[in-house]
Amino acid sequence: MTYLNPSGARNVMLVSAVLLLILGTLAVFTASSFKSLLLTNSESSTIFLLPHIKKVLIGIVAGVLAWMIPPGKLKKTAPVLYVLSVAMLILLVVLRGTHWAPVINGSARWLVLFSGFRIMPSEIARIAYVILAASLVSDGVIRARTGAGVVWLTVLALIPAALVASQPDFAGGMYILLVMVTVLFLAESRFKDMLVLFLLMIALASVVVFSSEYRRERLVSWFSPGDAAEASTYQPEQACIALGSGGIMGRGIGRGRQQRGFLPEAFSDYIFAVIGEESGFAGVLLILTLLLLLLLSGWTIAENADHLFGYLLAGGLIASIALGMFIHIAVVTRMFPSTGMPLPLVSWGGSNLMVTIGTLGIVSRVASEGVRG
Repeated sequence: MTYLNPSGARNVMLVSAVLLLILGTLAVFTASSFKSLLLTNSESSTIFLLPHIKKVLIGIVAGVLAWMIPPGKLKKTAPVLYVLSVAMLILLVVLRGTHWAPVINGSARWLVLFSGFRIMPSEIARIAYVILAASLVSDGVIRARTGAGVVWLTVLALIPAALVASQPDFAGGMYILLVMVTVLFLAESRFKDMLVLFLLMIALASVVVFSSEYRRERLVSWFSPGDAAEASTYQPEQACIALGSGGIMGRGIGRGRQQRGFLPEAFSDYIFAVIGEESGFAGVLLILTLLLLLLLSGWTIAENADHLFGYLLAGGLIASIALGMFIHIAVVTRMFPSTGMPLPLVSWGGSNLMVTIGTLGIVSRVASEGVRG
């Protein structure tokens, strides 16, 4: 999409995002209606839909506020935002098991703030890292083409990644490290430094995976489903059944079967499978096309940024959305083990949704700053 100027690319990105939010809201409703009816004794089918719409609106406000912040001011607040995100992650460790950091499905990932409003600090930490790294590299404080620079950028990512992994959320920690690798690539770090870092990450991931029986079981279910326990392969199998049963045009909106008690987390971690069942290949192709347009237009904005900070900022933030999309789809299609990753702008889930919309607000502001000369 290099033929588009930043303004045109921004328009394509925002239109794609709006369409994804609309289609995602419809998908959340159809995927959650059965569970809503079960939880309310058939009195309501919208107990998940209404909070989702509320979070979409909050996200839009966050996106507008993010757009209003000039890159210069965002750069100055980068260290504060990073420290705040790390502090929130530390609070999760300290308050684990309390009302403020409840353990849900064996993991404490959310901080409960006011009136029951929950926020996932790992989502903020991921974005805060990108902003801080872009700031430090663009100001020359860290030189990414030196070994010392790579080490510093790695340490800044390892701190939140380790805290996220301790929740425990191994996938979330690896997500931050993958974003870090992307930032290093955009900052033109040397290949040999990145190769050494990549090998160390593989070694670290192996140690973490094999230190937990639960994670080992998930890995076995991915490599060799026939040798894994039935419980560990249940969700991926149901997702594949849903995705494959839609055919070309799908069973019809609201007529999916797998979310009716067969597919857990149907409207969040596996919503792509529900879309495939209800709207078939046509619906999947539409979602993928909109996501691709959003990512390509965002990358066009990054390429044409008039300063290094804007390039690294927009490029890193768009890459974080791309990674989230790829991981979600890879899990649904059994390319990756189950991770609990939402599909950006489509899945039910407050923090990821609001942070993603806020991210697009920041990238839109970069587009408004001009074109690289």
